[in-house]
Amino acid sequence: MIKNLKALAFGFVVALLLCEIILRIYNPLSNFTRQGRLLLPANQQVVFQNKWIRQLDPKIHYSRNALGFRGPMPADSIYKLNSVICVGGSTTACFFLSDTQTWPWLLQEQLKDSVPGLWINNAGLDGHSTYGHLLLLKEYVLKLKPKYVLLLTGVNDVETSKPETFDQLSENKIRFQSAGEFLKSLLNQTETGATLFQLYSIRLAYKKGLIHKEVDFRNLPDTILNNTTTQSVLSAQQPFLTGYRNRLQELIQLCKANGTTPILLTQPSLYGAYTDPATGVVMNNKYLPIGDNARNNLLQEQILESYNDVVRSFRSEVPVIDLAQLMPKNTSLYYDFIHFNKAGAAEVASLLAGALQPLLKQ
Repeated sequence: MIKNLKALAFGFVVALLLCEIILRIYNPLSNFTRQGRLLLPANQQVVFQNKWIRQLDPKIHYSRNALGFRGPMPADSIYKLNSVICVGGSTTACFFLSDTQTWPWLLQEQLKDSVPGLWINNAGLDGHSTYGHLLLLKEYVLKLKPKYVLLLTGVNDVETSKPETFDQLSENKIRFQSAGEFLKSLLNQTETGATLFQLYSIRLAYKKGLIHKEVDFRNLPDTILNNTTTQSVLSAQQPFLTGYRNRLQELIQLCKANGTTPILLTQPSLYGAYTDPATGVVMNNKYLPIGDNARNNLLQEQILESYNDVVRSFRSEVPVIDLAQLMPKNTSLYYDFIHFNKAGAAEVASLLAGALQPLLKQ
């Protein structure tokens, strides 16, 4: 039995080593991390088939420039330009839109003739919350000394009290808060461990309803929630909101300390009580499956709006654009409850162009 156990252990170690070697040569999942360090792929050009979201193009042209961002390279030193770097999660990254269809690209196109020396790039990363944004700013963005950082935050911070796996994957340090955290951070230094965490984070995103998946709004069921359930869920947000406020404050202070002006955006969505102009569907009680929680459209709006209110509270300190109020609630602009389709990205760019033009000219 001892010999068999030794042979089994030896085989397991050999298998792990082979797996590590293969994943270091080619890893189809861990695109933005390597041995626990945030790594933005540079000079990347990919054309991939879209088989999931029918209203989007069947072929997506996705590229990253020499800086690791989506968008054109700067024509001069970034600090000399009217430079804007957009930071956020998947609603900024626009992964399932080709480069020229993303709202940061369209925003530059709308403003380039009226704002001298304008340069806009997209540094959005799927799944990142404000924990990940802080790391991205420290390791990449602020070293470039842009004049402005545009922050679209909120949806990935809902009910988040610690860095999610997507954020932790980008954190190159050993954590000693507990035995579990120590083991996770240690494994994250390997390509095998990072890939396992990536798979786990995809599962968590699925449970939270934050994955990219086309929604058939006409056939969503209704869920009626009583006032007790609603108030219980809303009351439970308070500690999460406090942490979110503190992280936004840290982001603002970090930008200002580096000579960059942060511009905050509230997160738009299709949550809420209204009749959808595109389908005629009354959206109030439509059911949005998120894990095992009983939720509906009205409750989801109240939750997200509490996070948007935190963003609005910084109006006296930094420019805040209330995109959540400006963006129409219309299913023709989204392919799910939070992600923009081509028309939605164009609408976001148009709304932001009107709000940003006076600020950028000044």
